[in-house]
Parts: sequence; C-alpha cells; structure tokens
Amino acid sequence: MAQGREFYVDPDLCTECGDCIKVLPQAFRTVEDEQVAEVYNFELTETLLPKLQEIMTDCPGHAILWKDK
Repeated sequence: MAQGREFYVDPDLCTECGDCIKVLPQAFRTVEDEQVAEVYNFELTETLLPKLQEIMTDCPGHAILWKDK
C-alpha cells in the first residue's frame, strides 16, 4: 500500500451491497446496527492489494476511497 495513505468507506456513498466484505473480510466489516461497511484493518499483505484495488474499482457506490494519513 502507498505509504502515508489509508483506504476508507464513505458511508454516504455505500450502497450496502456487502461485496467488499465478501471479497476482503480481512479488511472490511459491517458497521454495528447498520448495513454499511467500514474498514477495520488497514494492514493488508502485498498479495491482498490487488483484491483491494479490484473492490475499489468494482464498488457500485464508488464508496471505497484513499485518504492521506
């Protein structure tokens, strides 16, 4: 992952589809008492980064974004 950057889910854009949780349960989970996803683990191995990029691209709400730390 690019140093100094983290990924996050914008809850206003999240469509509650759950695809990110299905593809990368190592990084995403459902927010308690809601249906939107959230990031709970930013430390992904190099082998999981292509999956992260894939789900960022395929997210129907384009809700998974990069932010500077």
